[in-house]
Amino acid sequence: MSGSAHEATTVVGLLIFMALCGLLCVMTNAEDDGDDRAALRDLKPWQHGLAISGTGLSSVSLLAITGMVAVTGHDGVMMLLGMALSMVLLALVVAEPLRRTGARTVGDAITRRASRPSVRVAVALVTLTVCLAFLVLQLAAVGTLTVHMLGLEGTGPRTVGIVVIGGLMAALAATGGVRGTALVQIVKVGVLLAVFTALALFALRHFGWNPDRMLAAAVRGSAHGDALLGSGLQYGSDALGVLQQIGTALVIPLGIACLPHVTLRVLGVGRADRTRSALGWAAGQMLLISVLLGVAGFGAAAVVGDRLAGADASAGAVLSLAGALDPGGLLLSAVSCAVFLAALATVADVVLAGARTVAHDLYAHAVRRGTASPARVSAWARWTAPAIGMVAVLLAVLAGDWPLLVLSTVALTLSASALAPVLLYSLLWPRFTSRGALWCLYGSTVLTLALSAASPLLSAGPGAVFPDLDFQLTPLMVPGVVTIPAGFALGWLGSVLTPHTAGTHPAAEPRTTVETGDRSRAPTDADMR
Repeated sequence: MSGSAHEATTVVGLLIFMALCGLLCVMTNAEDDGDDRAALRDLKPWQHGLAISGTGLSSVSLLAITGMVAVTGHDGVMMLLGMALSMVLLALVVAEPLRRTGARTVGDAITRRASRPSVRVAVALVTLTVCLAFLVLQLAAVGTLTVHMLGLEGTGPRTVGIVVIGGLMAALAATGGVRGTALVQIVKVGVLLAVFTALALFALRHFGWNPDRMLAAAVRGSAHGDALLGSGLQYGSDALGVLQQIGTALVIPLGIACLPHVTLRVLGVGRADRTRSALGWAAGQMLLISVLLGVAGFGAAAVVGDRLAGADASAGAVLSLAGALDPGGLLLSAVSCAVFLAALATVADVVLAGARTVAHDLYAHAVRRGTASPARVSAWARWTAPAIGMVAVLLAVLAGDWPLLVLSTVALTLSASALAPVLLYSLLWPRFTSRGALWCLYGSTVLTLALSAASPLLSAGPGAVFPDLDFQLTPLMVPGVVTIPAGFALGWLGSVLTPHTAGTHPAAEPRTTVETGDRSRAPTDADMR
């Protein structure tokens, strides 16, 4: 099959996928009053689990982290383990106390303890910052994939891919709501499991179904030789490299577990037994897909070899492997469509989370102080989704040629350093106060952005955004090793320095909300279970 036939097959498959996703959202469309548990009531726990894990599994995970496995071996595998650990952290620490709050957004959950209106505004602003950073990351990955998939050069194809997916994501989020996007996530996970299982099997068959032969070939084909199976290739093995490895080990699980669109999915599950079962499915699926991605990464190193050492390795490893294993082009088309579907579903979920934050936290509570009707809040959410989509598309076009590592580091570090400490403190620490929340949210966000701007990710490096400029002030490529402890420290310090007077600590009068179907009565023990 010729190259043009490959491209035609991939584009046709992609268009079919996008049409089916849009049809699915239209068919499941319902009036959205922000009651996610009611909208998702008929989903089974395993379906909730697939939707949660699918939300945490983005196109960047499929491209960048798999590419890191191919290029850095052991260090890339550690990233995959961090992805799997994010679902375990969500299941063991976050999900149950988050469910008990009865919240509709993360802002709701946090302001159970820190109830000042300024805290809700701060949570909303940081959430929108994380959402926009994550959206730009996903759309940049789509633009990079478009260039690789069509074999074209220049910014034109990249921009077209970004604009098309950006428009579709806003439409899916606005029309499908939380139910429609949940079903798209379930379809996405099924497709990813099927496609990457096939890719892993093709890779193993290429080496006679012998994993040892594949690893040996990966070592021979790698530019690093035996060092591929040891640690330190990504950041080095000196003290600075160890610190950055620790930062990565903290950022990935904490960042993914506390992303706004991931926690929004958890809030929609409902009862305790359903939540536990759903998170079990989510953790199992994430572990399975991580194993498949690891096989694909080492397969790319073994089959494609040191051609992956270039700057575009993170984006091209999976596609290069698929093209090499199946010259007919069918596998390459399937992988490309699966990654596009992953981007489409993830971006739609992030837009939905951002729109819900604007409508529920900013408009309904910060502006209207709880007096807005559900219909009005729903209308705000639907109209906000296209606006967020347009802003994200514009930013992604401007930053479309930035390395994915830069964008992913900023997005996940913001989530792990600002949202994670505040969310965990508000759920688990009774003495957490509004001052602690504000110090943590604003302080860690400013620190994250400042350290990222002054790091080798942006200047004075071969893989930097501006390699010809030099405004580097810190050697840390992963600021999470500083910003995550700083976020927790600021939240603690602000809380303990708050004068302990009556009304200072809202936790003294816990406000747990449970959707019982009867808003006139208090929740019973059976409801809480």
